[in-house]
This record gives sequence, structure tokens and C-alpha cells, in this order.
Amino acid sequence: MPGLINAHAHTREPAQLTQSLLFGITTVLDLATFTSVDKLREAANTHDDVADFLSANTLATPPGGHGTEYGFDIRTVKGPDDAEAFVAEQKSQGANFLKIVLNGVRAERNGTPTLDSATVKALVLAGHARSMIVVAHIESPEDAVTAVEAGVDGLAHIWRNSADEPEVARLIASHDVFVIPTLSVQDGFVDATGGTLLVEDDRLRPYLSETLREFLTTRKGGPKFENIDQPIEAVGGLYRAGVKLLAGPDQPNGRTAHGVSMHRELELLVMAGLKPIEALAAGTANVADAYRLSDRGRIEKGLRADLMLVKGDPTVDITATRDIVRIWKAGVEFDRQPFAVNEGH
Repeated sequence: MPGLINAHAHTREPAQLTQSLLFGITTVLDLATFTSVDKLREAANTHDDVADFLSANTLATPPGGHGTEYGFDIRTVKGPDDAEAFVAEQKSQGANFLKIVLNGVRAERNGTPTLDSATVKALVLAGHARSMIVVAHIESPEDAVTAVEAGVDGLAHIWRNSADEPEVARLIASHDVFVIPTLSVQDGFVDATGGTLLVEDDRLRPYLSETLREFLTTRKGGPKFENIDQPIEAVGGLYRAGVKLLAGPDQPNGRTAHGVSMHRELELLVMAGLKPIEALAAGTANVADAYRLSDRGRIEKGLRADLMLVKGDPTVDITATRDIVRIWKAGVEFDRQPFAVNEGH
């Protein structure tokens, strides 16, 4: 099958790109990093043992908005008049696409500043003028409507505190906007079930270090959800409306980890109503199409040989993607064996 393409990650170290490749992700789309993006690009361009890497560099958020709370000094967008300069700067620094932030839930809950519609529109126009795909972080149905009406290409996350929103889903579909639901994050905010299922899967466990196992099964804070019913229903509504869905776990948020959590994300998409083959497309061809990556995402003559061989049929059982036999990035085989964990047998 084609190598997986992670549509939503946050990457800091080349080792995380190796960890992605270890689990069959041959391309990582980074939707904001707070460290040296040049270091990550260089690793992807010069090493065969890391996944390919494309990035938004940073995110467009207002002073005090979501993304500023992590203690990093980041460039913010003060208003619509600042949008052109912000986007021009990101493009000049090699950004492959543009990430903007609407944090309506945080704004309502604790007054966190969020971008207004005029600023969102100005950012979208500046991004599109430079042929950049524009993706908006959203937290509420209202955020989704604002972003779609401003002309974004995609939405990152499904809205919180609400299930199926048929009118919003139809609006998203009518504007041909893709959605990266990041269900794995909500899954991790419920309890440790999702991470535990990954850790206890014999197809994955041999490649999970003790540190990674603990990370996947230990709560790190964040909101606490009773269950994942509402996000699953919301994604099901998007699916029924015909919205193009992309797979990306948004790691390392919640209990998500680079590489391995992609397989839980595919499983959750199937739980939301997608057929296994549609979930596979969400992690391969759909991402390539949405981000205009015409050289990958499918197995065709002339495309990159980003491939993985799995045991079983993932078009019948989506968890067969976990039973990886071999992986190739751009035609070069990646040796997984040095990363196998010695468990004393």
C-alpha cells in the first residue's frame, strides 16, 4: 500500500520523523513547530531513515491567542493590516502552507484572544496569493463557519461540545473544504483506552519503547471528556455530507505519539462510519490531493516509491496497517529491526 501521509503533526526533533517512518508514515505534514524548522527539513532531505517533512513553520494567531501559551517567542498577527507581512515572512522562510488559528472555545471559556473574521480573510487572501494551502485550527461550529466563509482550504480538528451539525457539514462540503478531525486527541482526553490498545497490540508493541508506552497510557492534562461519542457523531455527519476527510493525530497532543497514533486515527475514522478503504484514502490519496502533492499518496508509475508492505488486508480490517512487514521511503528500504525493543525473549 502507499506509505501513510500524516496530515496533522507537530514536530520538534528529527528523531520524531524517524519514529513516524518506523510505523509506515513516509510523509509528515507539520502544522506548526516551535523549534528550528530548517533542522527538520535538512534531516528529511538528506537522510533515508526519516519521513519526508513539509511544514507551515509557525501559526497565525493574535497576541495572547492559542499557540502563545507554550512559552515560545512566536510572531503574532495583530489584525488584518498585519496579515500580508506575516504571510510574506512565512513564505520567505520556506513555509509549505499556512496555518491560522480560531480558538472560539477558549475565547468563550476564558477570554483567550482569537482572530476576527477580517483578519482571517486577509490571511487567506495573502496565502492564496502565494499559492499556499490555508488550514484553520477550529474549536467550535462558529469557528468552522468563519473559516469556510473566509475561503480556507481545510479545517484542523472537529468542533468541541457539539455532535453532528448538518448545516455546518453541508457548508463545508459545498465549499470543498477538507477536514482533519484529529479524533485521537479527543480519544486521549477521555481515558487511556486508545493508547492502551496500541501498547497492547502485538503488531506494534515490539517497536514501542517503555517511555513511549508510558506516554501513550498516562494522562498529561488538558480537558476531560466523558466519552468520544460527540466527536465521532460529528465526523460521521461530515462523512455523510461528502466532506473530504484526512487522517492526522495531532501528535504529541493528548496521548498521541509520532508514528504509532496514526493507526489509532485510522481506526477511529472507521468507527465514525468510513469504510476501511476510505480510511486508507484519508491517510494517503486524500492528503496528497488536498495538499496538491501530486508525486505521492498512490501506487502509480512515475510517483515516489513511498510504500509499505503489510500482512493482511486493510481494506477489510483497518488494523492490518499495524502489521508492517517492510517500508520504503522514495524507493529506499527502511530497516525497522534496529528499533525493535528487547523484551527478554
